[in-house]
Formats: sequence, structure tokens, C-alpha cells
Amino acid sequence: MATPFFGLALAQYDGGVVEVVTVPDSTPVVVRSGNSNTKAILDTAFQIDGRFSIVRSASDAHYTIAVDPVGSNSARLSIYSGVPEKLMFTETLTGDSSLNAVYQAIDRAVYKTRRGDKGFWAGKLAFINEESGAAEVCVSDLLFQSVVQLTNDRVSALGPKWSPDGNAILYTSYRSGFPDIYKLDLRTNSRQVIANFKGLNTGARYSPDGSRIAMIISGGTNSDVWVREASGRMMNLTKSRGLEAAPAWSPDGTRLVFSSDERGGPQLYVMPSVGGSSRRLATNVSGDCAQPDWNPVFDNQIAFSAAMGSGRQIIIYDSKLGKSLPAVTNESGDAIEPHWLSDGRHLVYTHRRANRSEIKIVDTLTRKSYVISGRRAKVSQPSFVR
Repeated sequence: MATPFFGLALAQYDGGVVEVVTVPDSTPVVVRSGNSNTKAILDTAFQIDGRFSIVRSASDAHYTIAVDPVGSNSARLSIYSGVPEKLMFTETLTGDSSLNAVYQAIDRAVYKTRRGDKGFWAGKLAFINEESGAAEVCVSDLLFQSVVQLTNDRVSALGPKWSPDGNAILYTSYRSGFPDIYKLDLRTNSRQVIANFKGLNTGARYSPDGSRIAMIISGGTNSDVWVREASGRMMNLTKSRGLEAAPAWSPDGTRLVFSSDERGGPQLYVMPSVGGSSRRLATNVSGDCAQPDWNPVFDNQIAFSAAMGSGRQIIIYDSKLGKSLPAVTNESGDAIEPHWLSDGRHLVYTHRRANRSEIKIVDTLTRKSYVISGRRAKVSQPSFVR
């Protein structure tokens, strides 16, 4: 793991107790490009990232970062320091498009200037778009510069989740008139039915190594957690009287976290991914905790959505502390459907209010959030892969 720059200490109040959270210092940088669209992307990405502050003058910066598109699928990164400028590093990055190459260059700049920190900008989002009147599966880059609609079924689709290699998406669709789970292969543009059992089939999610799929199947009665092995064999992990939902894998694939209302309102539970007993997480923040997502870098953290006041907010449960941290969002309306990015610091989520839903990104250390879906008013359920 990268060594962070530690600096600003933020005081947070939790039930009268002061908690001090150390936030990494931001690195002052100048960003530039000879391409106006690339310059706009650089400005936005380095502002959102949280580990940088954009300054006007090289004399105030630790680095000057220049990115310029080269040809149809490459971008040249140059990193300078000092006044007059001294070239410290240069590299040409190649992606599957010019836009992706620019994101690759940004991630490389993060790595070179932040002592090996991980970038996430070259990743992809899958999400649901309802602007056409039906819920369809779409994919895009993180700043919604290039959006592609993958389905055109004109029926409800929900819960898209990437395979670890980014070549497939699992989702639930009502194509047959019933909620079945499909696998969409992006290499062949073909679909395969994964689960079409009686009742509800939803919440499908690949294990970190891609060999197994966790999902929710009701069988016409209670909704339970099931796991589909690589061989196709199905395992019923829970047989409770409650309704289970939204299973998510631990980074090493040995555990699952999910929500269940077995003891009343929905709460979070963890159990071995091969079966066994489950234990409730002592989140202690709400009578309604749902939609968990396990941090891929720091396995002591699980993000989830909780009912708070008149809406919902994103919370992080920390197993090392044995409790939940203060909310990372403070939205009017609902902050729901959190999904970690690959750096283990940022989350994407849906902000829903009135007749509008948009996708936002939040820095869980500074708690600053930004809309990344532009003017789109009916997008939700983001899933990320890097």
C-alpha cells in the first residue's frame, strides 16, 4: 500500500465524543494541455481526486502535469518540477481510445507524484439509465464523456455489476416477464441466462477472482443468498425467515456481507462464502441498513446506505474500530447504492431526490462530493471496474 502524505486533522463529533480523522495533505499542481477538452478533464479529475490542489503558478506547485492526446488511442504525460521547469518524467500511455489514454495518463501521474498511490480514472462505470422511459444498462467513463447503451429491451433492468476483468456484466432483467439474472458478454455482445428460478432472481455479483457468483433467489418464498460455483452448482447459504438482499464479497473472497430483516428492520450480516453461520454487524446507526459494499483495499471497511432523518446517507462500518464512522454524505433526499472505487478511498453512489437521480463521487476522507453524471436526471445503480 502506498505511503500517504499526512496532514490536516479534522475533528468530528459522534455522540459528544470528538474523533480526529487525519486527512492526507493535498499536493499542489499545475495542470495543462494543448487540447481544450483534455484540459477540462484534467481540471475536473484533479479537483475531484482530493489528493491534489490545482494552483495557477508553477512557483506555487510541487509539480506541473501536462497531458496531450497523441493519435487515436495514446496520450503523452510529462511531469515537471521547479522554476524554470525541469522535466522529471515522461511517458506515452496507450488506451482503447484517446479518452481512455488520457485517463491512463492521469492515473500514472497520480502514481508518480503521490508515492505509488492508486489512480482510478481509467476505470469504467456500468449503471441504469431511465431517460428513454425504460431502465436500460449503460456503460461510461467516470466523467460520462462517452456513454454507451448496452440494452434496448424496453423493460426494467436493475443491478448491473462488472466481472473483475471488465468483459462481462451481470444484471437482472424482466425480458421474460419475470426477474431473471443475465450475463452480458461485452466481447461477443451475447447474453446468457444465469438464474431464472421461480420467484425473484437478483443481486448477482462476481467474486473477486471471477469464479463464483453470489445472488439472491426467493424460490417463491423468502429471499436467500445463493452462490453459483464455476461448475454451475448452486449453494443455498442462508435459510432464514427474513428477506436477504445485496450480497457483496470481501476482497479475498472468503466472506459475504448482505442485508437481512430476520430480526426486524434490515441490518448487515457477514458469513463465510462457503456457508456457515452469520453474524450481525453492530452498525448502531439506523434501524434500516442496506446495500453494503466491501472496500477492495481496506478490508476493515464496509460502505452501506442507512435511513437517517427524512432520507438516507452513506455510512462506513469499520471492523477494526467495531463501529460505524460518521456519515460520508449529507444529502437532501437519499444517498444510496454506494460502490467503492479501486483506490479504497472514493465511492460512487446515487443521489436521489424528487423526480431526479444522479451519480456522484465522494472522497470518504474529506467528505466532498461531486456530480459526475452531468445533466442526466434519471441515472442510478453505479458499478465500477478498473
